[in-house]
Amino acid sequence: MEKKRLFFDMDGVLVNFQSGIDKLSDEDKRVYEGHYDDVPGIFSQMDPMPGAIEAVHKLKEHYDVYILSTAPWGNPTAWSDKLLWIKKYLGDVFEKRMVLTHCKNLLNCGNGEFLIDDNKKHGASEFGERHIHFGSECFPGWDCVVEFLIAEASMDQVLTGKLKRALITESMANKTIKALDAYMKVLNKKCDEDYTSELGEEVMEIASLTNRWLAATGERNKNKYYDI
Repeated sequence: MEKKRLFFDMDGVLVNFQSGIDKLSDEDKRVYEGHYDDVPGIFSQMDPMPGAIEAVHKLKEHYDVYILSTAPWGNPTAWSDKLLWIKKYLGDVFEKRMVLTHCKNLLNCGNGEFLIDDNKKHGASEFGERHIHFGSECFPGWDCVVEFLIAEASMDQVLTGKLKRALITESMANKTIKALDAYMKVLNKKCDEDYTSELGEEVMEIASLTNRWLAATGERNKNKYYDI
């Protein structure tokens, strides 16, 4: 079975942006306050996010992996620094698999691509339910992201007949569905407090994803499915 594409954002996902700020001199902090991403060379000084490097190596076994990030338009060194950072911490994992753009939606080709990103800007939101919102209540860190995406890869194989349903363990499925249900409750509460069309779309996306999981596990109780 052909692997699906998985795109990784960098800042706040693979890269700890704050670690670069912490290494600046007091003078640079004063001069660039409010726009630290314009500091020449800052991106080469940043450390990996906890668990990020290990997560990439695990997920590349299940997905066709790429970098999909942005770089400040006014800081030319950022573009080359990001490449050097990838080489330093991840070797050739992303060799010739790095895309820097402010229009990430151009890479959403409708073929089941996933994007791990810590915000919805630059077209990330257009990945819909396949936008893994890193740092959110549903995906607060790398452990749950890895577990979810590996389970998703297994589920895709199940749905195409390449693996038996039994390979999705009951505990894995229940944990994923429980997490999605919990996130749905958070979204519903937000909708009750201040409904927006964007929130409404996210509710529909999470409902659809939960229903897919229920169907993959063979759930026959229609009351457990979301009505969409």
